[in-house]
Amino acid sequence: MRMQNKCAVITGAASGIGARAAVRLAAEGAKCFLMDVNAEGLDATKKQIEQAGGSAVACACDVSDEEAVRAAIEQAAAVFSRIDILVNVAGVQVTKLLTDTTKGDYDRMMDINVGGTFLTMRYVLPLMKAQGSGAIVNCASELAFVGYHELAVYTATKGAMVSLTRSVALEAIPFGVRVNCVCPGATDTPIFWEGETDPDKRRKLLDQVAVEKPIGRLITTDEVANGILFLASDEASGVVGASLIIDGGFTAQ
Repeated sequence: MRMQNKCAVITGAASGIGARAAVRLAAEGAKCFLMDVNAEGLDATKKQIEQAGGSAVACACDVSDEEAVRAAIEQAAAVFSRIDILVNVAGVQVTKLLTDTTKGDYDRMMDINVGGTFLTMRYVLPLMKAQGSGAIVNCASELAFVGYHELAVYTATKGAMVSLTRSVALEAIPFGVRVNCVCPGATDTPIFWEGETDPDKRRKLLDQVAVEKPIGRLITTDEVANGILFLASDEASGVVGASLIIDGGFTAQ
């Protein structure tokens, strides 16, 4: 197993990409520390990991809250004695025209998407530097590279995450710590559906994906998790500051 004896911290682990990445890391032998504001979802991910024979600790945490992040990382380090992998998936999306986007909307996306990534790295990186090894994988988006209607601020946060990843990668690699990011396209997760339950509206969204995306469908959480596992593993030992785009060809157009 690729992650045997590794200790991994995963944010956004209650659902979607974060949950799938955690389950897959655990299946590869990693001990997982799960962070999310959704305690119920965290428990479900933890249960899934443990039922498959893996090991996980759940920690309800708002990644935009510095004190909460500091305490969570301290807990993870105390439980595992080390942190080998950090996967930053926690994020929110508000779909509005820029002129309809409130300062509150802006602050929420910036504080969680960029701020949460900054805070977890700020507290994990010194531990990884001290141990002389580690891998950080941030989850940005295809929309870091292209504009999109009604997602101006969201795309800005994802672009910032890519830039943050590149710069921190240069700071970290002399200490044996690699920092990279995955950039998924439209993925079959709750953030894509935004709570939409009407079958006709969901069908229209899928029709739009079929037109926009060369692959003709949504990306799966397993496809994104494959990229996360690669970048977090020793197989990516020479990959530093990279953005792995998993978008079915959208940004190739």
